[in-house]
Amino acid sequence: MIALASLLLASSLLGLWLDPGKTGSIGLFLITSLCGIGLLAGFVVTLRRRHTDDRVLAHYVEDRIPDFEQRLLTSLEFTEEDLRNGRAGVSQQFIQQLWQDAQVHVQQQQHEVETVTPARESWISFASAVAVVAMVVVLFVTSDSLLRSGARLAWPFAISEPLTVAEFFPDIEISVEPGNIDMQRGDSVTIIARVTNATPDAINLRLQDDNVNWRDVSMSRDGSGSDSASYSYFIPALDEETTYYIAFNERGEQSSPQYQISLFDLPQIEQIDLAFDYPEYTQIEDITEEDSGDMVVPEGTVVDLTIQFNKAIETALLEFEESYREEDEEAANAPPAYEDLQLSLDGNIGTARFTVTQDGVYRIQATDFSGLESQAPLDYFIRAIEDTPPELALQRPGRDQEVMPLEEVVLEVDASDDYGLSEFTLNYSVVGSDEVEVDFLTEPNARSISGNELIYLEDLGVEPGDFVSYFLTLADNNTLAGPAEVISDIYFLQIIPTDQEFRRNPAGGGGGGGGGGGGGGQGGDSSALVSVQKDIIAATWKLRNRQSQVSPEEFSSDAEIIAESQREATSRARRSIDRLAERLNFSDDTYDAAVENLSLAIEQMNTAAGELEQEQVTSALQPEQLALQYILKAEASINRTNISMQQQGGGGGGGGAQQEREDLRELFEMEMGQLENRYETPNSPGGGGGQNQEEVDKLEELARRQEGLTRAQRNLARREEQMTEEQKRRELERLMRQQEQLSREVAQLAEQMSRRQQSSQPSSQSGSQSQSQSQSQSSSSGSSSGGQQQDSAIQRAAQQMQEAAESDSASIAAARSQKALENLRQQQEQLSQQGERSVNQLAQNLNQRGQQLLQQQRQLQEQIAETSREQGLGQTRQSIRNDESLQELIQAQQQQQRDLEEIEDMLRAIIARGSNEDQRLMSQAQEASRELRPIREEMSTSNRVLRNGMVNLAVDIEEEIEGQLEELASSLAALDPSNQGSGSDQIQQAAQDAESLREQIEALEQQALAFNEAGQQASGGNGAAPSLREMREQLQRSQQLAQSLQEQLQEQARSGGQQPGGQQSGGQQSGGQQQGGQPGQAGGRGGRQQIGGARGDGQERPGIGGSVTTDGGNLPWGNARSIRQQLTQQGIEDFINQPELFRQLLQPILELEGALRAQAELDNINNKLYATFDEEVPEEYRELVEEYYRVLSESQGSGSSIQ
Repeated sequence: MIALASLLLASSLLGLWLDPGKTGSIGLFLITSLCGIGLLAGFVVTLRRRHTDDRVLAHYVEDRIPDFEQRLLTSLEFTEEDLRNGRAGVSQQFIQQLWQDAQVHVQQQQHEVETVTPARESWISFASAVAVVAMVVVLFVTSDSLLRSGARLAWPFAISEPLTVAEFFPDIEISVEPGNIDMQRGDSVTIIARVTNATPDAINLRLQDDNVNWRDVSMSRDGSGSDSASYSYFIPALDEETTYYIAFNERGEQSSPQYQISLFDLPQIEQIDLAFDYPEYTQIEDITEEDSGDMVVPEGTVVDLTIQFNKAIETALLEFEESYREEDEEAANAPPAYEDLQLSLDGNIGTARFTVTQDGVYRIQATDFSGLESQAPLDYFIRAIEDTPPELALQRPGRDQEVMPLEEVVLEVDASDDYGLSEFTLNYSVVGSDEVEVDFLTEPNARSISGNELIYLEDLGVEPGDFVSYFLTLADNNTLAGPAEVISDIYFLQIIPTDQEFRRNPAGGGGGGGGGGGGGGQGGDSSALVSVQKDIIAATWKLRNRQSQVSPEEFSSDAEIIAESQREATSRARRSIDRLAERLNFSDDTYDAAVENLSLAIEQMNTAAGELEQEQVTSALQPEQLALQYILKAEASINRTNISMQQQGGGGGGGGAQQEREDLRELFEMEMGQLENRYETPNSPGGGGGQNQEEVDKLEELARRQEGLTRAQRNLARREEQMTEEQKRRELERLMRQQEQLSREVAQLAEQMSRRQQSSQPSSQSGSQSQSQSQSQSSSSGSSSGGQQQDSAIQRAAQQMQEAAESDSASIAAARSQKALENLRQQQEQLSQQGERSVNQLAQNLNQRGQQLLQQQRQLQEQIAETSREQGLGQTRQSIRNDESLQELIQAQQQQQRDLEEIEDMLRAIIARGSNEDQRLMSQAQEASRELRPIREEMSTSNRVLRNGMVNLAVDIEEEIEGQLEELASSLAALDPSNQGSGSDQIQQAAQDAESLREQIEALEQQALAFNEAGQQASGGNGAAPSLREMREQLQRSQQLAQSLQEQLQEQARSGGQQPGGQQSGGQQSGGQQQGGQPGQAGGRGGRQQIGGARGDGQERPGIGGSVTTDGGNLPWGNARSIRQQLTQQGIEDFINQPELFRQLLQPILELEGALRAQAELDNINNKLYATFDEEVPEEYRELVEEYYRVLSESQGSGSSIQ
């Protein structure tokens, strides 16, 4: 049964696998049938044999039970017939006995016989057969295909023979993209193959780029369908022309047609050379910069460009683009400063010329003879260095001054310009007299000049009540746009009596307590008139000087405002006449003189007001000044009288006059804006600065003379043996006289310094009250200890010099002179350090004042914005102007202006006190001072707008002021020495950043290579390959680091005196060497800068190893800019497609890193060399020197005695 079931299952499976036709099924049926018949026949034979042949069974039992000893087989040899009839040779008893014996043994072995074929095994066999049959049945029931195969096998004659149809295979189609193409050399390309009517597992891309050898690469399978599939292969950069086709094995060898990739080169710039023809007035030598492009040059420079392309060019265009700030709408609407230029071409060389007039950007668009145009050309910037107007500093007297008729007034003026001055004159006159002009320009095109003029008032014939007005005129040497003229404010020297007549009688003090007392009655009024009239003259003067800089509407408005102010002053003069009559009693006829002078002043005021109404500001100056002179004469006339105030009502007159004066001043400021501070800061805040420098200079002179005297004494000690006694005596006496003279001068200087130290202690104590207690204690103790050290050092020097003068031995005198010289040097060094600390303290205070001013501005801006929101729609401008809160805001604005003026004064003090050793600080102070000017003008505009009640407009102006103050606060913070790192540290930090950038680019290169390798593998990729997002983020971090590195180097270049383009500046952008110690002035082009960075004296320091210098252009910020630009312009896909971009980028980074590290190392070496310049003599060496001279003197003394 098992065999039949297995046969049936096997036949069905065979039919299912082979799927034969009708004939095959019939054959399989016959074979199965024969096999089944054979199995049944064998089963039947087996059963028959088991039931008819006992001998087989006996053999089976005998084989399994050997104890029968062939009894069963022997018994089966005899039959029943033999038992009944017998057999020949065998008796019946024997057969009977044999059978009985066999039966006995069978009975004895009955259990063993039964177990030969146990019933359990039969049941197991039966159960197995049933299980097999059931499993076969289940397989047929559960599998339709197997059941159908069994049915076909059971009766194959019922199968209908299908019609024979020939199988049709459509042709395999291969489409390839991009086919035949032209592309730029070095670009990437992706080859895509689409196979239709077949889905091969793999296809090959065959490439030939040398016209000889083919190479196969496997294409990646992108997707597939039932009868089609697509494949691709990415080539990151193709540098050779290539032939390619697709090949694979599917129903035979299949291949696509061959395609050609032709390469071309777009026009590209390989090098730009710039030749600069500077304007003649700049006095800068023309230069040529190779392999450049960016330019930072003075305005008016003619630039010749020479461009080298990678191939012959048919046409090339130099395109310009303006560079404006977004908020500069007026400039943006102006016509372009540069017109596009066609390059003159000669093969692959193009040339062009243009003149730099303003900032801008240019690029070069080229087209070759094949019509190919350059793509995404680089932008190169143009930075035009503006020719700044000349600068003027009135050092003495620096303000309006009261002088006596016989006094001699000294005027000291400093003037400077970045390229040179063409005019520097002083004009002064007494009202009604001819003007005197003094020319301070000693040589043409001088960049810094100090002018001095002594005015003899006696020669001018002035008297009390007169005044001398003076102003200065500057002009630079700009021959292109015309000289820029600067006219100073007008200043006054007011003539006062030589005796004490002008003082009021103390008995006329009046009631007091009224804001100035009754004693201020007429005097207060007249002084108010003087101040107001001076302000009107100054405003008219300013308006005349800036007439060409303002619009006609604004000029008319300002002239009308000044005329109105003049009329107000006229009214005040009339009130003064009335008060003279009401309040004063006179003992002589001075009343008539005062009234007459005031009446004349009123006439001149009316004349001036009329001229101003007709906008004749120049002709209005003369009557304005005459009116001031008459007012002063009236005041002088009254002050010569012994005034007694009326007892009634005298308590508050002065206060009222003061209030009227302030009201008029506020009206004037509202319309005209706060006047620019005309007064230089008095020497009181830093009065010791100039005197301290004089002492340092004096010590330098004394030390130099002492050094020469010591050298002469040593020479005398060495030459004593070669000289006669008379020669030695005369030489020694001469040196002793010189030493005694030096000793007296040093003693006088020591006494002078001691007196100054004592006199400065009270002011130091009073000034320290504004500081914290701990800070004042430390500064007081430092000042006290410093003073004691100074006195002891210079006093020791004086004593040692006196001892040297009294010594009869040249060697001993030389030893003591050497000690005196060392003490003088120590004294000089201490004074220099004091001056440096003073400047550093000012810089620190400026940082704090800048932050405080910014904070106050933010509060003021919030208050003005709040006031603007609270205003009602129906309010008139007049009602707004009378609002009390608005008046408080105006006062806060005025306080801001005063704070700004104080900051300007502190900056001027830093510039005046700064030494040549710290050109960086002086340069930054000058830059911050220039930043103040537009802020001051904006504040004046906002003040004028706010006084007119236009609060909404003031809000916008205050926002602009806040932004400008933020920049100013940053500039002031940069002055603070505590915020400054050394140049070496900054360069070292930049070198570390360059190293980090290099490491990031190298890591990014490895990631790109891993990404490309993963992309070339079959589907699945490499799990360890970086993602595109990670590499894009890494590239962004590198771009940020490159931007930071560029900013560091730009800031280092600016603070170290270097301008982009390798030029050096110290107030003059073209670079050069500092001259004359004048702040902000620089010499010609091509100067050299010490690596140390802050030593801007332009001189080499003596010492071991000399001076290590390097060109100012060594800070390679241009390389950093190029690196940053290349990183910014390239995306991560560009780097992946063109791995050689990494090499091109890494090379300049390596050069930049090496240059920065070399620069920092040279800086350290330079600082070490300079550190020994002022190094003191070691103590042990000093003792050896003293011992040497002592032994020398003793040996000389003994030698002379022996002789």
